[in-house]
Amino acid sequence: MTKPRLTLALAAALVLTVAGARAQAPPTPVPDMKPDLSSMAFLMGTWSCHSTVRGSARPDTTTYTMDYDGRWIKAHDTAPAFDRFRTRSIVSDTWMTYNRDMHQWVQTAVDNFGGYGVSTSPGWNGNQMTWTAALTQDGSTGSDTVTKVSDRETRDVSTGKDKNGKPFPTTTTVCMKR
Repeated sequence: MTKPRLTLALAAALVLTVAGARAQAPPTPVPDMKPDLSSMAFLMGTWSCHSTVRGSARPDTTTYTMDYDGRWIKAHDTAPAFDRFRTRSIVSDTWMTYNRDMHQWVQTAVDNFGGYGVSTSPGWNGNQMTWTAALTQDGSTGSDTVTKVSDRETRDVSTGKDKNGKPFPTTTTVCMKR
């Protein structure tokens, strides 16, 4: 092949390649469905909470924010040392979302003591929502029933058992939005 014919053939191949690339359909966008978290919107902000654990008052502060592009609600909780058994602060983060495929709410939590847990709930039943612990680091099981008293007050009653079946004391926590 002569040089002009080779150049012409390469130019034609380039034109066909570019034209073929333009003819391809654009990629299909990935669905970007966000969960409906609206029933938990009242939580956004900072809350002051108080509970009694082993006869001692346990204060803590919880701040709720949206996280991960609006797909999770994050609760950041700080509770100072409050008795001879708990001599340092507890810091925990809990993420909550709604799984539309399973029709349930999901929480996953971690803390600065190495603790973790996963809980699920079918959702609100009137003004109450009950969470069941599905997995914890120490093998304990339990449930939390949250009552929405108002948009500015909640009450949480926690019960559970350790891995040997011994019940934990019931704990009631009252939270007020600041």
